[in-house]
Amino acid sequence: MAERAIMKKRGSLPVSIVRPSIIISSYLEPVEGWTDTLAAGGALVLAISNGYMTTFNMKREKLIDFVPVDYVSNMILATTAFTGLSSKPALNIVHATST
Repeated sequence: MAERAIMKKRGSLPVSIVRPSIIISSYLEPVEGWTDTLAAGGALVLAISNGYMTTFNMKREKLIDFVPVDYVSNMILATTAFTGLSSKPALNIVHATST
């Protein structure tokens, strides 16, 4: 629904939407493991990495799609550059996921 509303209201403005999956702490930048919040997957990753949570009950064929915050920020920068260099205004939707 959000995409339809933006499509109607954007006029000739180029718009990009970056949709990440569950964001966790950084992989490398600015430092490995950096986070400023325990929202989304942060609390889960913190509990696992500190040994508070040693098992996770789920089906083996199911995947949890975590993506590091530095990957998401890099995707936002790349998408901004792509949108700015685009020859015709469009609505671009980019999924920042690990799977």
